[in-house]
Amino acid sequence: MNIASALIKQCIVVGDFETWSYLRKEYLPNEYHLIFEVIDTHCEKFHQFPSFDDLKLSTRHPPTRDKIHALESIDIDIDAGTLLEYLKNEYTQKEILNSLDKYIDTSILFASADESVQELHQIVLDIEDKVDLELPQENMRRIELFEPKEELEKHIGLGLNLDYDSDIMFSPRDLVLVGGKRGSGKSLTCANVANNIFQSGRSAIYFTIEMDSRAILQRCCSIATGVPFARIRNANLSNTEWEKIAAWQASRFSNGQERLLEYKKSTTRDFGEFHRKLTTEHELLPTQQLDVIYDPSLTLAKIRSELDKKVAKLEARVIIVDYINQVRRSNIPSRGGQYDWTEQIEVSKALKSMAQEYDCTVFSPYQTDATGEARFAKGILDAADAAYALETWDQEDECITFNCVKMRAASMKSFSSTMNWETLKIGPETALTPKEREASSAKTDEDIHDL
Repeated sequence: MNIASALIKQCIVVGDFETWSYLRKEYLPNEYHLIFEVIDTHCEKFHQFPSFDDLKLSTRHPPTRDKIHALESIDIDIDAGTLLEYLKNEYTQKEILNSLDKYIDTSILFASADESVQELHQIVLDIEDKVDLELPQENMRRIELFEPKEELEKHIGLGLNLDYDSDIMFSPRDLVLVGGKRGSGKSLTCANVANNIFQSGRSAIYFTIEMDSRAILQRCCSIATGVPFARIRNANLSNTEWEKIAAWQASRFSNGQERLLEYKKSTTRDFGEFHRKLTTEHELLPTQQLDVIYDPSLTLAKIRSELDKKVAKLEARVIIVDYINQVRRSNIPSRGGQYDWTEQIEVSKALKSMAQEYDCTVFSPYQTDATGEARFAKGILDAADAAYALETWDQEDECITFNCVKMRAASMKSFSSTMNWETLKIGPETALTPKEREASSAKTDEDIHDL
């Protein structure tokens, strides 16, 4: 008995739309592709499976008609889901062998050990994209309308605007992108999101490509404490500011408050000694961390490797990748060079897959061009559940705007937040843009004139 024909017969006889929805044409041998297309078209048009007579009438191709006659005569008693699993396993094995053969023929002799490992990781990623490894276990009638309470508790707000967060929360498995030109505040937004997650008692894993780990932590510290970033960077702080920094640092460690109390009581207030004791005698909080990974040559495989080690341990809720255009598919240079748009689209899809696999919200900036579109690859946004384009104003306006350009599960809603350029803190209050303030002022003047 041919597994492909048995699966098709079972779906038709039982009317198993659920299993059929998971079946891909590529899982079937080539001689069944036309039958698949005919059935799929009929289901889409009439919302029911065709009869075998319908199938016979739909094709004049003799070999295909023979296949349909053979389908009709099959006597089976095997669950369609089981048959689908067999087909997917066969297809997966074939794809693995083909990918390995191709890699061995073209690249392995010229690759280093590290590059070979990276490429093998990428082969796995590519196959995961091609093959739906999840079986249709759930009956549609059993799917609950609302998520369980424990899942709803995993939803997060970005913390950039309280009014916005009251309406829109993001679930684990969501990919959220924020676009902007150079210097528009993309990395600042990442630091704010990371700090907000940490302050809420959860962990954020932050991958940075251009800025080192110390710079990221300094930004987060400035946002959290209200101490101007420039003063932190230059270590030019008052006693009160040193104390605020010490308190923030202590909040990252188990029993850090004990060390902070000792620091406050000291007459010398030696921050270096305080930091040495804190970092050598105390452990970082087990499930509340700002975990920063700096890698100028960040690849998808490196991201996945770090997440495998840390997501479950830290109970991470957010993964930040700063930024998507700079992440490389692998260590092997792409054919299109640094700005290969096909590679960037693949990276975006991979980040969405990671959000689903690791049950975390993934947040990542992307570069825009002069028109505000995604630079080099508009398809970057295809995999995103939400995307925003940053609009920054003059620093004295103390405002930053997030223009919504994509929202999959809610209405398109933009927002503007307060922006403190000294401390780098965004929000959480709503701010009026210069245009809105001008319009409001004009309206006030008009009302006064009417009086």
